Amino acid sequence: MRMSRAWLSSLLLVPLLACQAQPPADDGPSPRDLPDSSGAPAGMDESLRDAALDVVEARERALVDGDREAFLATVDPDELGFSATQARWFDNLAQLPVTDVSYELGDEDVMTRVAGDGDLQLPVDFTMRLRGFDRRPVTQRMVWTFVRNGDGALLVEDRNSQIDAQTGWTPAPWDLAHIDVRRSGGILAVFDEDTAEHGSYVMSDLAEATRVVRRHLPQWSGKFVAYGISDVTAIDAMSAMTVEDTAAVAFPVLSRPGGPAAAYRFAVNPTVVGDVLARGRVFRHELVHVALGTTDDRSPQWLVEGTAEYVARSVLPVDDRRRIAAQELFGISGRALEPSRRFYTRDPLVSYALSSLVCDYLASTRGEGVLWDLVRTFQTEQLSTWAESEDVVQRELGLSTDQLSTQALAWARSA
Repeated sequence: MRMSRAWLSSLLLVPLLACQAQPPADDGPSPRDLPDSSGAPAGMDESLRDAALDVVEARERALVDGDREAFLATVDPDELGFSATQARWFDNLAQLPVTDVSYELGDEDVMTRVAGDGDLQLPVDFTMRLRGFDRRPVTQRMVWTFVRNGDGALLVEDRNSQIDAQTGWTPAPWDLAHIDVRRSGGILAVFDEDTAEHGSYVMSDLAEATRVVRRHLPQWSGKFVAYGISDVTAIDAMSAMTVEDTAAVAFPVLSRPGGPAAAYRFAVNPTVVGDVLARGRVFRHELVHVALGTTDDRSPQWLVEGTAEYVARSVLPVDDRRRIAAQELFGISGRALEPSRRFYTRDPLVSYALSSLVCDYLASTRGEGVLWDLVRTFQTEQLSTWAESEDVVQRELGLSTDQLSTQALAWARSA
């Protein structure tokens, strides 16, 4: 159902889990230097392939050198829409602290699984890193489409829907619109023409949210990237709820499809960007997810979201938090914490409120360290069922989640 804005700040999505894989290889050779003992694939025009590889190299040089004219000279001028988006994309990247830029010929075996127009298609791996924010470079697998231009070639498309679906590509703000980048210390925030008017206030709120989260998680560096643009394509793709019901999404940026995370970022629903009352709580919640990264990947959903919401509400006096929880959970009795698979689908309002209360109850009555100890314990476990998760809670806390819920509700209602 569609939630009112009063509830919007409660609906915050857990970070998507990153698969573990081997670290990406070091920067490789240029496309021209890659081994090609067999020449072009059967049936391919070798002269056109060579011309296309020249385009790949020229685009890399232009991007590294910041040469906009040279970059756009590789694009077919007759493709007006593509030319415009390429110009926008180049201008967007110029605002970002981009390093480790490269284009490399990808795995040509993927071409048996994709199709498209144009005279030639080639797989291209695009790599870049946001300096100071990404732990390692990030590589996207792309398929470029070329047309012949005399003895040379020009680019007419740099994306392919089939390969994007296979790799799970989700567009970043600089792929979607003209961006406005703000940076302050360890915070890099990306706005667009519609949300930039709130930029100064958002940056101030992000800085304050960072200070709050670092008090709870002092080992966190406090460096992160946040998206606050009007296009909700990425949020819609990643959220387990409807985009209207999702205030923000924290997510890993993988170094390559199936690889380790290069960074954790979060995207904010544009309704939150302009919401003075909601955004501070949303930012604190999401920054807990960003700070923990993969640390809580094996924790049950109630613990993942409950700890984040506990920190988000921690700026309020404990008695106020108890009264708020009692109001949110009015009429709820005998309700257990939801297993992870139903957290977002059964009744997310209750799921968030109850998980937050249980974590607040534990932190307030036993000390906050009990929450982080429980997260670390789950990190070492290999669990596949809810019953196994319950066994861990019983062993570590001496209570079942049902008992925790009952005690936490009583604690809230006694305020």
